[in-house]
Amino acid sequence: MNIRIIATPHIEHYTLGLYGDLARKTQVTLVSLQKYDIPAKQIIVPRVPLPGKRTSLRNLVLRWISRSYDIIHVNSSLDGVAVKNLDRLVVTEHGFPDPSVEEGRSKKLYQHEQESLIKLSKNGVPIVAISHFTASEIKEKLGIEVSNVIYHGVLDIFRVNSPRKAPGVHTVLWNSRLIRFKEPFVLLEAIHKLKNKQGFLVRIRGDGPLRGEIAEYIKRENISDLVSFVDPVPFHQLPSIYRGASIYVHTCSREPFGLAVLEAMASGLPIIVPRSGGAYEVAGNAALTFNPGDSYDLAEKLEALMEDPELYEKMSEKSLKQSLEFSWEKAAEEYLKFFDKVISQ
Repeated sequence: MNIRIIATPHIEHYTLGLYGDLARKTQVTLVSLQKYDIPAKQIIVPRVPLPGKRTSLRNLVLRWISRSYDIIHVNSSLDGVAVKNLDRLVVTEHGFPDPSVEEGRSKKLYQHEQESLIKLSKNGVPIVAISHFTASEIKEKLGIEVSNVIYHGVLDIFRVNSPRKAPGVHTVLWNSRLIRFKEPFVLLEAIHKLKNKQGFLVRIRGDGPLRGEIAEYIKRENISDLVSFVDPVPFHQLPSIYRGASIYVHTCSREPFGLAVLEAMASGLPIIVPRSGGAYEVAGNAALTFNPGDSYDLAEKLEALMEDPELYEKMSEKSLKQSLEFSWEKAAEEYLKFFDKVISQ
């Protein structure tokens, strides 16, 4: 199948995984603000140093050169409205753009994204969702029926071959943006309930507007000896963060997909997720689950994993098995089939 695709990137894991695999199957041109280590043709466009305008030059380039491609694939509706050839446009929405869960400048950005999504949908542009949960949120809240659901994959740099053995001292990892939507205080409150228990540490990786508030909570509740922040690392070093952990906890009950959950499963970590959202969908029966927002229930699940080596090793094995259901090769094949369908219409 030889489809000429022009695209804009998304987060690094997705960009390396999807477009790296697509570029090994067909012609891909990426219009980006930075260069990625993938075998695709790349057009690097300088970012505009103005608030809300950093991708405006990139989108002008995309609009100008996209007319000579079979498919224009963008990863936000804001990028999509910059395109003239709507009959060849495909938009992947990486979650329901809900302004109510964001703060400051991001709230306005999400409002524009939502308005752009509605506009493109009314013009018949096919929308791809990254999970059935995301598809249902878009349907329920905007009345938009997505055209397809295509799951992410996971890069091989995260995969390990063997399940974990239960360690003497556990390291619990939480990895996400530090915003209220991600519900980090559910974990912190669970840790506060377990603070007199011996034999575990907690590492928080991420940044965002809640960092100061989280640091204050850690200090106020006397859990500084248990909880620490992970220093930022380049993407290629991220697998070492997972390998240095023994349990992965995800707290967001409205997660669109949960790529970090998939990375953790591929790394062999037993995982704990809320019984809601895309992370629950991705984890399937491979996770221990807790009632969304319930720190008592989460504390019980954490304690169970830490105190029962047999359960721990069983859940590590389940994580590895579930992660094998997801691959970027599979995602690329599904996108190519969908692109071919769009071209044929």
